[in-house]
Amino acid sequence: MICASLAFLYVVLEIGHLEARRPWLPWVELLYAVAFAIAYFTSPFFFPIFVAIYACTVLLIIHQAYRVYQHYQKEESASAVWQRCLFWTAALGYPGGFLFLWVPENALCPFYPEIFQRLHLHALFHIVTTMSPYCYVVFMTYHRCLMLKRDAEHRLGAGLAYIHVKEAA
Repeated sequence: MICASLAFLYVVLEIGHLEARRPWLPWVELLYAVAFAIAYFTSPFFFPIFVAIYACTVLLIIHQAYRVYQHYQKEESASAVWQRCLFWTAALGYPGGFLFLWVPENALCPFYPEIFQRLHLHALFHIVTTMSPYCYVVFMTYHRCLMLKRDAEHRLGAGLAYIHVKEAA
């Protein structure tokens, strides 16, 4: 989860540039990931810290992605509508899944196990938190195509949105 978040953070920080402006960023993220993994596996008290750090990372990604979202906020093209839907699905789905599915299940399941076994909140959490990063990737892919001046369009296939990049003539 942390490694994927760091990759998403790198993408959102470098999305608007043709070439990387922060060549040191992957190294900083690698050191962070290694230090995080060591702390996670060696400290029995690290889980609450992990949740807090991970939540901060996700919120930072959403905050930075909002800067990209603003490019489409007032535009009325079909692509802008797609981008707004993708952004809000990604931005609300991940924290929403955590707050309204994962936290209640983990907090209340020990007290009401029969109810929470029937609700399948953990399975729903995984569905929502898979859909959300997927929407983020599609959202960022389209924006990156614009930055690279590639002709791209949103499409829907097998129920999933994707970006079709047209071949250069």
